[in-house]
Amino acid sequence: MTHDQIEELWTSVSNYLPERVKLDCAVDYVKTLLDMDIDTRVLKAAGEHDDKLEQAVKIVLEDEGLEEDEEESYYDEQ
Repeated sequence: MTHDQIEELWTSVSNYLPERVKLDCAVDYVKTLLDMDIDTRVLKAAGEHDDKLEQAVKIVLEDEGLEEDEEESYYDEQ
């Protein structure tokens, strides 16, 4: 799944959500994408054009312990 597909799906769904639940829904969406083994770099790219999705990516990556520095060092080692 590309960042464009992720963003397109989110945009389609989020248009039907009340503003007060968008962030919670975005967090669940990002968690589901991580469970599907979507690369964190793809998730970050997908969130660049939507504030709620960008916030959700940051929240989930921090909660999962996948902060940017740790991720880069992981790829540098391989």
